[in-house]
Amino acid sequence: MRRRSKGSWRPIIQALPMLVTGYLVTILLCAALFAGFEGKPIDVGLWWSFVTAMTIGYGDIFPVAAGGKIVAVALMHVVPLFLVPLITAKMAAKMIVDSDAFTHAEQEEIKQTLARIEARLGDGR
Repeated sequence: MRRRSKGSWRPIIQALPMLVTGYLVTILLCAALFAGFEGKPIDVGLWWSFVTAMTIGYGDIFPVAAGGKIVAVALMHVVPLFLVPLITAKMAAKMIVDSDAFTHAEQEEIKQTLARIEARLGDGR
């Protein structure tokens, strides 16, 4: 049986635009909502959104309105609990290669070999 080669990075590269888009949409949406609820300009909302998403939280800008606080809680949970793990898992899945795993073709070959062995032994069931 041949050794299984390492997987391709193509699925990660193909998934990155979707993951980056999801991150940017989250940042922009939260920035716009924050700016709207707090009565701030969009550039201030963007600064707050990036700083909050990266869990830096300088404290120079913070929500005081109820809507702004809800947006902050959502952003503080979505990025570290969903978006970052998705990106990390996608990359880790390609770095971890089980060299002992059988390919589909190898599994089929093993099944055929077992069937031949059983046929020679005379299936005594």
